[in-house]
Amino acid sequence: MRYLAGLVLAIALAATGCSETTGIGGTGGLAGIGGGAGNSGVGGMGGAAGTPGEACEPTTKRCMNTTIDPHFACCEQVVPDQPNACDGTESLENPATCAPTGNTVTHRLTLMEVEGDCNVGYDLDDCDGTSCLQHGHLRPPDGLSGVDNALAGWGVFLEGISSHLNLSAVNQGFADMLCGATDDPSAATCRGGDNDGESCTDHEQCPGDDAWCVHYDNDCLLEIASTEIRFVIDANPNEGCANVTVLTDGEASAHILNLSDDGCASGALGTIPLTLAGSDGKLTNTVVRMTVSSAGFSGGLLGAAIEDHLAVSIVGLFPITDLVGGFDISGSTPPTQNTAASCDALSATLRIGGVAE
Repeated sequence: MRYLAGLVLAIALAATGCSETTGIGGTGGLAGIGGGAGNSGVGGMGGAAGTPGEACEPTTKRCMNTTIDPHFACCEQVVPDQPNACDGTESLENPATCAPTGNTVTHRLTLMEVEGDCNVGYDLDDCDGTSCLQHGHLRPPDGLSGVDNALAGWGVFLEGISSHLNLSAVNQGFADMLCGATDDPSAATCRGGDNDGESCTDHEQCPGDDAWCVHYDNDCLLEIASTEIRFVIDANPNEGCANVTVLTDGEASAHILNLSDDGCASGALGTIPLTLAGSDGKLTNTVVRMTVSSAGFSGGLLGAAIEDHLAVSIVGLFPITDLVGGFDISGSTPPTQNTAASCDALSATLRIGGVAE
């Protein structure tokens, strides 16, 4: 499913969030590694907000999962084939110092997809329940152990609207963003019939039984602005750390991550700018666990709060006009805990990978 325009969106703010585990900047631990789209969820949807002003209103309700259809990438999304060095227990608290070695490797992000299991990810707001004021119906509760991955939890609402709607459209949007190309709906192609494979503008130009003019045919003919994200990594195995500079379309931010003996880099990456569907936005309070090597990085789990403008762009990937109330977390740094304050961001866990340049 490609970019589908004409969205009239009324965003009503929503909320979930809080756990017993703490981490850097209020970030908690990883609920678990593994589990993909299609795994069955636990519990029901919804959950009322707590008493206004409370920091965290615990909940026993849990998010639910749905399947995610395959998507089509307009470029090769290469990720190194290497063992996963992360087991989900690595610290997310960044080291204070890390001596530079001078040996840096630049890794380019080539893959970004939604982690389809809403129970996989991070407790971003240190709350297993509600940490800000909820509005609207699109507010899936936390995953197990307070995991904040509301984007995956959206799937059940999309499926309820139409059996053809799922988070494949978001994965398609990420792929188009990284490739700088998308389907051109004006460059249609006949599917079946006498003119199979030929260009068309309407169904009458495609005569024959069961023939039609396909406007969304993955032709990748429409160029769009691409987003380039790179991680410049100076690994210091002797000190168990790595100096990492995140480069996003010319913007740079430096961080120090933990580095395990097997090559798992973990910690907080702050704010990462992101352009999706022509809208500039940002991922805030990001944390990551990923396997790094001289070939690139793989098995990455990036937790993030998607700020409001970018969240609206994600909603705009769906051909619907009544998706109301999707925010579940605070996008401030660190995330605030106040059930009287409206949520202003969407929590997510993204699977990432890339190659060394």
